[in-house]
Amino acid sequence: MKMVDEKKHISKKEKIEMSVSIILYIISLVLAQLPWFVLKGKRYNLYSAYFHVKRYGTSGLSEAGASIWNGNLLLLKIPLIVFGLYELCSAAYIMTVILRKDKRLNIIVMVLGYAAMLLHLTTGLATIADNTTMTMLYPLVLTGVNVVEFLAVRMIDIWKESVEQAKESSRKEKVEKEEERRRLSFPGKYTKLFYQIVWKNFRYDWQDYRLFLLCGTIVTALIFAGTGSYQMMAGLHRAENFLIGEGLGLIVWNAMVPIGVCAVFLMVFVLIFYMQKWMQSYSIFLTLGTRKKALLLIIGLEIVISFICSLFAGCIIGNGIIMILRKCLYLQIGRDMVLAAVTWKTYVKVLLVMFLIYLVALAATRDIATDFDITNAAVRRIRKEKVPRKFVPVFGIIGFVLCAWSLLKYRELRNYENIKLMALLFLGLFLLIRFTESMWIRHKRKKRTYIYHMLQDNQIYHKSQTSAWYMFALVILHTCALFYFAFPAVSVTIAEKPESLFPYDYVCIADDRDDNFFEHIKETYHADITSFPMVRVTNADKTEKSESIREEKIPQGQQIGISETIYRALKKANGQTSKLSQNVLDAKGNKVYLVHQQDRSVKAQPVDWSYGKKKPFLHIGIPCEGFSMFRAKLDSPTYIQRTIAGEEFGSLIGCFRQGKLENVVVFSDEYFKKAQKMWKYTNIIDGSIITDKKDRIDGVTVSQGPTKLVLIHTDKKHVPEIDNAMQKFAKKHKADLDYDAEISSYYSKKAAVADIKTERATKQIVNIFVISAMAIASMFLVYVKVLSELEDKKNRADFLKCMGMKKKERKHLLQHELYVFYRIPMGVAVVVTALYTVATFHARMYNLSVQKAYVKNCIGLWLGYVVLEWIFIWILGKFLIKKVETNEEFM
Repeated sequence: MKMVDEKKHISKKEKIEMSVSIILYIISLVLAQLPWFVLKGKRYNLYSAYFHVKRYGTSGLSEAGASIWNGNLLLLKIPLIVFGLYELCSAAYIMTVILRKDKRLNIIVMVLGYAAMLLHLTTGLATIADNTTMTMLYPLVLTGVNVVEFLAVRMIDIWKESVEQAKESSRKEKVEKEEERRRLSFPGKYTKLFYQIVWKNFRYDWQDYRLFLLCGTIVTALIFAGTGSYQMMAGLHRAENFLIGEGLGLIVWNAMVPIGVCAVFLMVFVLIFYMQKWMQSYSIFLTLGTRKKALLLIIGLEIVISFICSLFAGCIIGNGIIMILRKCLYLQIGRDMVLAAVTWKTYVKVLLVMFLIYLVALAATRDIATDFDITNAAVRRIRKEKVPRKFVPVFGIIGFVLCAWSLLKYRELRNYENIKLMALLFLGLFLLIRFTESMWIRHKRKKRTYIYHMLQDNQIYHKSQTSAWYMFALVILHTCALFYFAFPAVSVTIAEKPESLFPYDYVCIADDRDDNFFEHIKETYHADITSFPMVRVTNADKTEKSESIREEKIPQGQQIGISETIYRALKKANGQTSKLSQNVLDAKGNKVYLVHQQDRSVKAQPVDWSYGKKKPFLHIGIPCEGFSMFRAKLDSPTYIQRTIAGEEFGSLIGCFRQGKLENVVVFSDEYFKKAQKMWKYTNIIDGSIITDKKDRIDGVTVSQGPTKLVLIHTDKKHVPEIDNAMQKFAKKHKADLDYDAEISSYYSKKAAVADIKTERATKQIVNIFVISAMAIASMFLVYVKVLSELEDKKNRADFLKCMGMKKKERKHLLQHELYVFYRIPMGVAVVVTALYTVATFHARMYNLSVQKAYVKNCIGLWLGYVVLEWIFIWILGKFLIKKVETNEEFM
């Protein structure tokens, strides 16, 4: 009878909850026993799969699974045990639900399911089964069913109350909307007086609006000039390849990205300032009953007008800059080149970019545009910011370690002057600035002299976080201007002359079938032809992009392999001294010497971009399309990690691909003879070694690739005719170029020189643009900061005047507060620039004479930037004093 009474008290909601829990957990237990795993073509469930592997070992697995598993059963047993516990707890939970015992076992089941999932995906059967996708879904499906049960029970629990609350909330919202519509109904129109007041208010805020217009105009002009200069020179350059970082496209892209970031930063910062001022002016309109919709329409019109005017003015100024650049290019490259005109496409691109910048700026300031609570804004402005107190030395040390580690890594060639290391530097600088400032404030407060300097350092005491952010932003802008973008702009001026980078008129990558062709060139055009044996050397990865293990194919690079004797002969022919020491290279080919064929203006870069940058993966032969870098040791034994015995920068046969491709890899003479025969047994599909001679089919499983490096000198008058002949030669070798369009069967000095001149001019122009953008951004940042604090400084000046402080002392106080945002950021930027410039010298292997030439050419830029920033701060200080002390208009 007692059991019957208990059953009578089970509510309908509880029955539904019990049914859902029981059904879903039974489903999860049934799913757990299904044959999810495929091993060597047969299906098994979790337990039978484990015992199959335990019994047969690697022989019970497919070839792919056997290559991955190391034979450790314990790694398979641990997730199996966790799954067993998971199923036992699931069964126990079903029993507690039936018996109505609330033991919360479903939470334990979910925890065990999550743990089993992690183990299963990393060390379990999912790693060795043939159907990887299904076995990865196995724990996800089981845990997903448990999560659904947990959420479903909770939803059933609160469903009725939630529905009733939603209905009540909807009813109240409807009533409130009706009341608001009735109360704010405005059947008429605003009077003429309203528009007159709005116009008068706009004229009163004209100075702030003028700043907004000026910012948009400058940004438009810079973007127009950068985009126009690319279009102007695009016809002078060969085909672009963004993937490997070649050509004008990437140069302009690398400049436009920071200019775009600065533009968004400037627009957001100026728009925030303008919106704050605008709200202060228009807050009275809300008090008088003006609809918020009308005010939003007004600010929208002001922004649209600003966009149109700044776009129009910026395009006019940009065209003027383009005209100046055109004249500069004629002086640098020569008037025999043909520069394209700026077309409608440039205007469309600028329009789209500026629209995107305005859109991002408006999205960033959306909260300000919709928040008209001026009281809270005023409170936020005067609220004191907390100084960090916990773990201050720890964070300071972390910041220093990050900066030091970034510097040490930046000086290594294999890190290719990575922008990520600069980001790491800036993170460390922020920690140093923020927490060093905190330690300085706490130290100052302990000293007796604290009270005497309290007014001078008040802004740092009171607004420590804001001050740190301002200084950090200025440090980034100054560092980028003085180092990151100054280095490529100035390195162009110290680079070798383009003609000196190409000692031969033509360089051909040929084979034995081309002997008659070159004999014809020699006899017909009286060309001086030198031929050397070579092998094609393939590196595992040619792109800076970081590839994951999931990617099927990674683009491989192609280099030129020669012997030590040939290297010395080429050096002697060029009148250069050999830098390769005797007896450094070994007969096994494990050690190589690299010649990075690039000029001084190109950043340091490794020959192989895989995780083996320090010991590159180098394969003798043409690229193998079936090669996987992550399985190289198993499937492709010919892709060997080789030790770099030495390396140099410069031109040996010609810097035709500027260090990305066609570098020279030098082997010992003994190994080079072996390398010339390796093609006979190397599988061109995956790089494996073909042991059975019957399987070595030329053109199907094996291929020799290029065998001769042909160097040609000829008279200039024969160049057009030889160009035509070389095009026929290229068609003959078209099949050799199918893998990579950037690799050619021949290279022309004339075309390469024209490309380098165009690239250098573009690089110099766009980097100067970026430096200008950084300077403008830093000036705007400080200027807007001064304007945003102007009202507070006026109020403070009135108070100090009443307290008896002399005008001279008040002026000195204003100057001190302003100049600190020049001295500290500029000082930090100068130190960082000096350290990272030396690090770059080391990475690019500049000798002492080149280093001196760089400093000599760059000192003018450095001094000009520092002096320009100082002049601006000085003028801004005069402006600030005039506005605060006399309340007169200065601009």
